[in-house]
Amino acid sequence: MTVIKSFDNRLVISVFSYVDDLLRAYTLLKERGFELRVYSPCPIPDIEEHVANFWSPVRVFTAAGAVLGLIGGFALAILTSLDWPLRTSAKAVVSVPGFVVVGYELTILLGGLATLLGLFFLTRVPQIFNRDIGYKPEFSSNKFGLVFKCSKDELKDVYEILRTSNAEDIEVRDRI
Repeated sequence: MTVIKSFDNRLVISVFSYVDDLLRAYTLLKERGFELRVYSPCPIPDIEEHVANFWSPVRVFTAAGAVLGLIGGFALAILTSLDWPLRTSAKAVVSVPGFVVVGYELTILLGGLATLLGLFFLTRVPQIFNRDIGYKPEFSSNKFGLVFKCSKDELKDVYEILRTSNAEDIEVRDRI
């Protein structure tokens, strides 16, 4: 049996003045399975405790860049010494201790650059063409926002939850 998704999703934007009200609405809506986005004018540990994902995927970008830098550094030094072999102090042409500095430096360089690119990629900076749907300017000054999408059938229950959680303003937009 195939399930056909309906395209009657609505975007619900609710505005709160107090953190406690926002947390109450967040927990009630999260229990019902909604995917929520929270806007806050300042960092608040209570919200981060409930909302934040403490595992950051940026570390994967950093590790990949560092490993690539280490392999690239040693490969550069080894291939360069093989291309222009100079024997020094009766050492082998490919002498690993001399190549550690180059490998280390490229590990740090590519690890840092990969971290920067990972941050840009994961935070979607800069957003030239895509504006943040549901954002209101007051979320950056003195209000808290809770933005999510719901179906037309769930709208009445969601509206009741937001009203009992003391939402100041509830705006429903047709999702495009």
